[in-house]
Amino acid sequence: MSGVFINYRRGGHSGVVDDLDAALARHFGREQVFLDRPSLLPGQRFADALAERVTDCDALIAVLHPGWADARHPSGARRLDDPEDWVRREIEWALAGGKFVLPVLLDGAEMPTAAELPDSLRALAGLNAPRLRAAHWSADLAVVIAALEGVVRPDWRPVDPPGERGARLGGRWLAALTGVVAATVLVGVPLLPQDDDWVGTEVLPYTLTAALMCCLLLCAPLIAVAAVRVVRRSVDDLERELHTVRHRTYLRRTWPIGVGLILVGVYGAFRGDLGMLRALVLLLVLGVAVARAAAADIRLRRRDDDLWARWPHRLPDRVNRAELRRAVARLHLRLDRMTAPLSREQREKAGWELDDIAGAVRRVAGEAGRTRGVWLRRDHPWLFALYTVWLALIAALAVASGRAFADAGEGTVRRYVTLAVIVLVGVLLALGTLEIAYRYQRRQRRELVRQIGGYRESLAARVAGMSLPARAKATAPAPRPEEYAEPEQDAAARESSAGRLVAAAPPVALWKEFFRR
Repeated sequence: MSGVFINYRRGGHSGVVDDLDAALARHFGREQVFLDRPSLLPGQRFADALAERVTDCDALIAVLHPGWADARHPSGARRLDDPEDWVRREIEWALAGGKFVLPVLLDGAEMPTAAELPDSLRALAGLNAPRLRAAHWSADLAVVIAALEGVVRPDWRPVDPPGERGARLGGRWLAALTGVVAATVLVGVPLLPQDDDWVGTEVLPYTLTAALMCCLLLCAPLIAVAAVRVVRRSVDDLERELHTVRHRTYLRRTWPIGVGLILVGVYGAFRGDLGMLRALVLLLVLGVAVARAAAADIRLRRRDDDLWARWPHRLPDRVNRAELRRAVARLHLRLDRMTAPLSREQREKAGWELDDIAGAVRRVAGEAGRTRGVWLRRDHPWLFALYTVWLALIAALAVASGRAFADAGEGTVRRYVTLAVIVLVGVLLALGTLEIAYRYQRRQRRELVRQIGGYRESLAARVAGMSLPARAKATAPAPRPEEYAEPEQDAAARESSAGRLVAAAPPVALWKEFFRR
């Protein structure tokens, strides 16, 4: 069960005890607070239930009303002197079990001295007891809750990651579809009818021209991937910065780029005599783009707010760099807003999130060691299918070109070798692109594991340091994430926050590199 056990003696103050029970249940959860009257089930054995609840609880509140120590039986004997008195037995069990015992003084009550208590309860007299007064109910209740938060956890559970939207075609179905399309291309393209107008001229068969264009188009992704590989550090730095800011902050920093691209498109579209039809098509495309962007913006803002308020969120099994870096950045921001000592809820949630991040880092490390085939099938099945069909098309066009040369009586060994070289160049371009992309993603994942691993260790040390008891007692419950909005992280805030964090926890080199602009 854990939670709070409320120990009290029945009397005219029972209404105050009920109010205390309701307030604690609202803060910690109904299952985390035990009061005998609402918590015991009909027919349940009273003695066994109380002993079990005291044994399992994290904290026991001893409600002391005026005259608590001198309450007596009808016979005149003092209740606390009776070894079978339930108030005495419950406090004895809690003290003997090393539980956190918090005496609370109601209006007019005074803390009993050690001489007024039985030997087994004398430790109670040495405990600092907050008051719970009707005239200062909210303020006094906040002190009680703040005192309990260090040892009692509210009822919480991690939020599961959202499922993937829509069904995705993959696995055997995609492989079968790719095989069917590639076979259709290999068989069907060479059978297409061709004219022989090119014979005797310097014009090439259209199938050969198409094959050359396909090979030329394969150069574009190769150049793009190679360029990203060359400027890898700059791209990684940019990604790291973008992954640590909220969606709305990112939009405020990057909207001029989108506006500039739209203006360039409008200028290019209207430069010349394009007519009303093309203008309408352009406006329609821009309208759809704006509508989709607005819908995506609303969805991402809601997601950001949900990830901040409902804490912690479980990372998906296949976590990407943005999700992992964003989770680390959110935990860092939360710790900035928390004050030491952390409540038990904060400690447990932060510890759980650190463990979840560690598990995600292990999964990323495992992904970095995958073979090329597994990487393509898992991460880029559609890219693999596209390249397969693309190469099948180049091979089919080469076969069709060879057939055209043969039908025209101009088939020579040199031309057939040239066609084979074109196919080989296409294959090499595709393999080169995939190889560079594979090596780049492997390096990215290894770098991410190194960065996040070091950053997580520093955050864990910070959580441990903030969990130490403070010299001053807490006077108010710890603020919850939903009570304040996630702060906007502009450049100055990130640098200031990172500087404080670097100074507080090693390793310094990893901190500086993680937040380097």
